[in-house]
Amino acid sequence: MVHSAYDSFQLLTNCSPKIDAIASYGSKLLLGCSDGSLKIYGPESSDSDRSPPSDHHALRKEQYELERTVVGFSKKPILSMEVLASRELLLSLSESIAFHRLPNLETIAVLTKAKGANVYSWDDRRGFLCFARQKRVCIFRHDGGRGFVEVKDFGVPDTVKSMSWCGENICIAIRKEYMILNSTNGVLSEVFPSGRLAQPLVISLPSGELLLGKENIGVFVDQNGKLLQADRICWSEAPTTVIIQKPYAIALLPRRVEIRSLRVPYPMIQTVVLQNVRHLIPSSNAVIVASENSVFGLFPVPLGAQIVQLTASGDFEEALALCKLLPAEDASLRAAKEGSIHIRLIFSKHPDPPIEYYDCTILALLG
Repeated sequence: MVHSAYDSFQLLTNCSPKIDAIASYGSKLLLGCSDGSLKIYGPESSDSDRSPPSDHHALRKEQYELERTVVGFSKKPILSMEVLASRELLLSLSESIAFHRLPNLETIAVLTKAKGANVYSWDDRRGFLCFARQKRVCIFRHDGGRGFVEVKDFGVPDTVKSMSWCGENICIAIRKEYMILNSTNGVLSEVFPSGRLAQPLVISLPSGELLLGKENIGVFVDQNGKLLQADRICWSEAPTTVIIQKPYAIALLPRRVEIRSLRVPYPMIQTVVLQNVRHLIPSSNAVIVASENSVFGLFPVPLGAQIVQLTASGDFEEALALCKLLPAEDASLRAAKEGSIHIRLIFSKHPDPPIEYYDCTILALLG
């Protein structure tokens, strides 16, 4: 049963030149543009207007305005960038990989060996960076200050199309195959084919496991590439990227954003139709979606409101699953909602249950 899990809100429009990469830092939006500039946007309201202090480090549901343009931030268009919040760094991939200190954007390191790199993956827990250039995979470690130390350099059979850390190893997509690269000795082991038509997609899950794309299907594997379960996510079309924000998986498709539950059988929850969308990234409290000139925020609908929607539409199983995600401080509210939903579920399956069955169920729910 489809319901509204996210509200879409347009944060900014008419950005020029076109947006090549995007990241969020607190309540700010960082846009890497096609002319090599970096544009920084902030919410129109001041800190003292209508947003409480707790919102200072989160995306806001309001119009954004240009605060600063850093001309010549990159000599070439930025392919991708990412805020490393735990280290207050901005990682950007352009002609090479660069690290800038936030918020002043002081350059602290440029990895010259990464010149020509096309993909990378950052392991925040260990401070390890891996990237691929031509037919090589390189690993660097952040020393905690301004330096990055080279750890390994491995040759691989072909150009790497997608990659992600999985524990201490790296999952890479080469040609039409997914492979696990042992980051200690460089040994490669095959996982399974990535498909013939869609681009391969390696997505790291919060658990440390992986979601691998095979055409329009998402397959769950462990850190060694072994299949975790028979159930798979079946998207309407092959996604270009997927992010995980429990309890949902959000995918960017050619003409829309598709949101599915992470509960088997991964039912469709919501679709958001947006034109010419090219970027989908997570922020601390929302999902950011961008086209060449516009940026939207997908803000989660409060769990309580989602539960009401689901209960009203008769989707009691999904409503009960969301009840379990209510914060601990809402324990009494959760118990009340679960009790109410259980009773409705009973009557949906047994419109006229025996009175003793109804009484026993009420007692059990009330403890």
